[in-house]
Amino acid sequence: MATGKRKSHRFGHGLARVLLTLLLIGVLCGCFCGMAFAYYVHAYINPSIEETVSEMSMGMGLDLNSFIYSVDPETGEEKLYETLKGTENRIWVDGDQIPQNLKNAVVAIEDQRFYQHKGVDWKRTLGAVQTWLFGGGQYGGSTITQQLIKNMTQEDDYSVKRKVNEIFRALAFEKEIDDKERILEMYLNTIYLGRNTYGVKTAAATYFGKEISDLDLAECAILAGITNNPSLYDPYTYPSNIKKRQETILEQMLKQGMITQAEHDAAVAEELNYRSVELYNQDLSEPYTYFTDAVIKDVIKDLMDQKGVSQLVASNMVNSGGLKIYATIDTRVQQIMDEEYNNAENFPNYERDGMLPESAMVITDKQGNIRGIVGGRGEKKGKLSFSRATDAKRQPGSSIKPLSTYGPAMDKGIIVPTSSVYDKPLKEVDGKMWPRNDSGRYTGGAMVVKTALAHSVNTVAVQIMNMLTPQASFDFLTQRLGFQGSLVANRQNADGSVSSDIDLAPLALGGLTDGVTVRQMAGGFSAFINDGVFGGTRTYTKVLDSEGNVVLENNPRTDLGFENVRTAYYMLECMQGTTSFGTATNATIPGVQTAGKTGTTSANYDIWFCGLTPKYSGAVWVGYDKNYTLNGLYGRNAAAIWTTIMRRVHEGDSGLVFDSHPQDFVNASYCMDSGLAPSGACRSAGRVATGRFYKDQVPTEICKHQGYQKYNLSGGIDVPDETKEPDDKDKPEEKPEEKPVDPSTVDPETGLPSTTDPEGGVTNPGGTTDPGGTTDPGGTTDPGGTTDPGGTTDPGGTTDPGGTTDPGGTPEPEPEPSPDDPEA
Repeated sequence: MATGKRKSHRFGHGLARVLLTLLLIGVLCGCFCGMAFAYYVHAYINPSIEETVSEMSMGMGLDLNSFIYSVDPETGEEKLYETLKGTENRIWVDGDQIPQNLKNAVVAIEDQRFYQHKGVDWKRTLGAVQTWLFGGGQYGGSTITQQLIKNMTQEDDYSVKRKVNEIFRALAFEKEIDDKERILEMYLNTIYLGRNTYGVKTAAATYFGKEISDLDLAECAILAGITNNPSLYDPYTYPSNIKKRQETILEQMLKQGMITQAEHDAAVAEELNYRSVELYNQDLSEPYTYFTDAVIKDVIKDLMDQKGVSQLVASNMVNSGGLKIYATIDTRVQQIMDEEYNNAENFPNYERDGMLPESAMVITDKQGNIRGIVGGRGEKKGKLSFSRATDAKRQPGSSIKPLSTYGPAMDKGIIVPTSSVYDKPLKEVDGKMWPRNDSGRYTGGAMVVKTALAHSVNTVAVQIMNMLTPQASFDFLTQRLGFQGSLVANRQNADGSVSSDIDLAPLALGGLTDGVTVRQMAGGFSAFINDGVFGGTRTYTKVLDSEGNVVLENNPRTDLGFENVRTAYYMLECMQGTTSFGTATNATIPGVQTAGKTGTTSANYDIWFCGLTPKYSGAVWVGYDKNYTLNGLYGRNAAAIWTTIMRRVHEGDSGLVFDSHPQDFVNASYCMDSGLAPSGACRSAGRVATGRFYKDQVPTEICKHQGYQKYNLSGGIDVPDETKEPDDKDKPEEKPEEKPVDPSTVDPETGLPSTTDPEGGVTNPGGTTDPGGTTDPGGTTDPGGTTDPGGTTDPGGTTDPGGTTDPGGTPEPEPEPSPDDPEA
């Protein structure tokens, strides 16, 4: 027996040791878990709680008007431009105006212990955790405070991290606010109640046509029920669902002693009379201007990005937070734009399926400050409505060439304005030469870059892009010129295909996947009049709160754009050719130099003109809201709208010329075929012109002029016939013998054919139509050393970018206008 007792004792002692060991392991694990959780809270949650709680309450319930101020560009005087009185779908109401029945209804159904807990109902939270771990019916653990935080942060994922953050924020929030009635007021003003309606005051007007204070018990229970699932409990779509929900809420109010049996029965029996949404919409306030819309959207976005608040909080701050917003608008410029866009005579009126062509325009100054925005023709209706200037993405066509192709290539030293590139297709696509010029022909001869840009020659643009590379162009546009968010690097489509803008056709010819905005184009072109610096596009400079403290500062960028200042002056020289002898000769302003680039897309769906003066950059787009062809319209028609407005903007101005930076440039002769320093043979052939060169880029290598077709600097395919491509696709193509182009068929200055396709414009296989070349309606000639058509002499001392008088004494021939050739 003694042995048995000893064995039993040893077994009991061993079991005790095991249990003690397990207990110690459990305690240690608990400690480690607790320490890990404490570290997590300390490292990842606590640092942000105080700041987050403070920012979440910003502008909530202040019910103060915000103001937008303009600044007179001449005097610097500040003037009130617009008073913001809240948006049409959210109107704040103070807690003392909210019926007690509505407050009680929400507490009864959403958070019974709201007035007892400190932000977190631990009983409900533990119940929710148990349900999550072991399954079962739905058991919501969120309090009104937690739901308010979720509404303000708009964080709606179901992760444990978000829930833990929400719990700690709720505890901190109640400690910060320390007022249950204030928290309930904030909640009732931020809940979504369907039909684009936020807050109980707006919901009362939407569904019942009443002031919030006039709602009875039955109506209060309806509003309290909608927020649980606004779609399922929509009074118009599912009246029976919301009626059942109302009765559930009234039952809870009765059980919790908030109403009597008689009040309950009367509310259940009451017939509900809903007001139609259509009647409510008729009561909306006067619309804002397109500029005001843009300011509001920009400030809300920047508050979200820089302050980390939700869209809801940012919107409340802008609309009822008493902010003072200092806008970049020039009210005189904006008024001119508004007046001209309300004049139907300024626009084509070709009706298609009841639709007229639309248009949009943005004008910025040198630094990208937006001075005026128009997002559509005619009278604007509504607030924060769709703007074709800032919201619509359209194909830019050839108008993007200075930004995507010529500018970046000059910045990298690949070309200068006087470089020669051959008018030849780059490759063959499906048996056809690509790209095609609008005339359907190629000269096969060399063409000076600035002439090719002015006449929008597709082949030259594509060959330059090939030298630059599409990737370099894409990187420049997205990283240094503000086109991020519009261009597509790589996108998998639903049908399995892949879209990308990193290719020759999208970037050299403007046939992009999605397109670009008018605002982006105006901003990009502004770099050319700002020494190559891209300042961004700004609608405001700073935002102050109601006490004068700075909330946001919005300074122009100084680190983006072109890397070399010479690029801006080279490009201005080239783009002046567009308005003096190229595709937009109608875009002239007396006493003011102009420059720019036209654009027409495939099938003439979109037409553009992006124009410059020494003071402003302005982009104009014209097109239908749907893809309908603009018959007979091209970039010069968009240029006409630009000119009408810019002539009024520049009334009283004279002698305005682009900065030519003479201290950094020199005039030198060059061979028009090779771009090299001219030889005697070049002079004898009449192929010498004078150009402006940056001081370290003057050509020094002597040209060996032996028939300029030999200087094929950019490759390309020789075609056997200048006038058409071979029809016999099965017959092997024989490379033709290289021979000089017949001078009787080629303009000696531009290298363009002297006759053009009377149909004007051919769809490019790359995706765009690029009609290059136009009639000079003004009847002007190439100002070779004479007065510029704009009324000013070229300050650089040179002639028209298409070619100048040779200082050696040999006058250069003027380019012949092409009478029927539309532009791109």
